Parts: sequence; C-alpha cells; structure tokens
Amino acid sequence: MQWNSRFLRILSVFFLLISLCGCNDAGRETADPNERYAFIIDMIREQEVFSDRSDYFDIAVEMAKIDGGYRYYITLDNPRIAMYDVELLAIEDGVDYMNTMAANVGIFEEREYHLVPNQSNPNQNYMKGVVASAVTSRPETTLYIFVQFKNADYSAVHSEYFRFDVAYQGE
Repeated sequence: MQWNSRFLRILSVFFLLISLCGCNDAGRETADPNERYAFIIDMIREQEVFSDRSDYFDIAVEMAKIDGGYRYYITLDNPRIAMYDVELLAIEDGVDYMNTMAANVGIFEEREYHLVPNQSNPNQNYMKGVVASAVTSRPETTLYIFVQFKNADYSAVHSEYFRFDVAYQGE
C-alpha cells in the first residue's frame, strides 16, 4: 500500500512538472514566478537524496557575521559544460518560507543566467558564476539547494539537489 502511495505522489509531481515547464519562444517558463518558487521549495522538501558536489560545476557555501546575525553565500561557478537559464534556490532547515525569501537566482528575474566554460559577457547574460545569499540568526545551519539548467537548445533540463552543513568560522 505504501508503494502505491509513493508511486501516485511521484506521478503527481511528474505531471505538475510537465504543466509548469511550458515554454514561450524565449525558452523561459510561463509559470508565475511565485508559483515556481513555492513549487521548488516543495520539491526540495520532498527530495530524499542530496549531494555535496557536482560533475558539471563547482558549488560552495560560506558564512559571514553581520549585524544582528549571519549571512550565507552560495557560489556556483567553474562550469564544465554549457549551462543555460541557470536557476538556484536554497532553503535553510527549519525556516518557513511563506514569510521569508529564500536565497535564489534566476527565479524572479526576467534575465537568464548562462554559465559556459571560458566565456564571460555579462551584457549578454554569460556569467563566470552566480551567487545567492540570505540571512540567518544561527551561526550553524543546514542548507538544501536546488540547481537547474538547460542545454544550449533548451531541449533538455538538468536538476541537482545539494545539502551543506555550514557554520560561521569566527575570527
């Protein structure tokens, strides 16, 4: 009985993904960014397998002390393949994201971000890397990160999930 329930849940997520991935002529999702944001958060929360590295790019997390708390920075750079329309969203363990904005790149912007090895032209959206950040009150936390990108003709979408335990290192 549990297998059938899990299968139906996976099937539901699959159909929801298909409905959210309708593309316009420019290749951007036509879904409302707020709906996409909430959907990605739900996908991260339902994910069971996370990595701490990628074969396609470097990903790192650092934390700094700021007035009233801490700020963490998620850096995605050094692409090893061409990555188009890059999206990144990170949630902190135990935080309600209905009233707090999660660290993200490429979800709400009209602009697309492309990471292609040995290419950089920010005026045409080709970046060396992207950085997302958010504030936390905790000097140690766990971050769950979703990264998605497309191939050059937008015919294939690749998604990865990461988990990082991050702590302020002090000075």
